[in-house]
Amino acid sequence: MRLLTIVGCVLLGWMSFATAQEKYDVKAFRIVDKLCSSCHGTPFYFAKQVDEDDWEYFFEPGRLEKIHKNKPVALKNLASKRLAKHRKRVLKFFVDNSKFSGAVHGCDANFCGTRH
Repeated sequence: MRLLTIVGCVLLGWMSFATAQEKYDVKAFRIVDKLCSSCHGTPFYFAKQVDEDDWEYFFEPGRLEKIHKNKPVALKNLASKRLAKHRKRVLKFFVDNSKFSGAVHGCDANFCGTRH
């Protein structure tokens, strides 16, 4: 009986962790946080600035570089291998969290974007 109780508790704990997963792409969040937040603020705030059509427009080839042409730090960040490798993933993060997406993320105590 004791073994059954322990197995039940372990199974219940595992199921609660499985359902408590993040509702957003953590890797894309971290990329945006590392490369863009120094100028644009937290990733969720940054994503809410425009709607999904505008994000797709900004992510057309060469568009971001043209917008940031007078900002050497931003150009360096845009040229990073990390962003180049995950560009589609970052775009999807912005579209999923854009102005009219209906996603309203608060601080989940892990990745709210605040700096302490």
